[in-house]
Amino acid sequence: MAPLSILPGRIRFESQNLVGKSHICRYLKESIVAYLGGLTEVTVNHKTGRILVLFDERYIDRQTLTQYISRVLKECAEKSADSWQFSAEEKNSKPPAARHALHALTDAVAHAILPMPLNALVPMAIKAAIGR
Repeated sequence: MAPLSILPGRIRFESQNLVGKSHICRYLKESIVAYLGGLTEVTVNHKTGRILVLFDERYIDRQTLTQYISRVLKECAEKSADSWQFSAEEKNSKPPAARHALHALTDAVAHAILPMPLNALVPMAIKAAIGR
């Protein structure tokens, strides 16, 4: 993980290991805020895999910040998905296998009963509507 952009008091990282993993992003943000002082803002985006940290250079340097974030990301990669604590929202959502089965079923039905241009468009519209 290397910084994407560096400005005085501002650094942005990107990690593909964060994409689609909101629980890991939440853990990373909480870890950074709890451990490091001198931070102004920490944003971790599970959609893009980007980490933005605004900090006071009088209290923390970029190298320490980069090393700590790398260490936490490595720790996250080593943990199994079963050991994470999920929020109530994530616990009540459909498990990944059920979501994939629903998408496969939707695609199969659409391809079987819809004419050619619509059999590709309808599944995409359904996926967009349900947020995938």
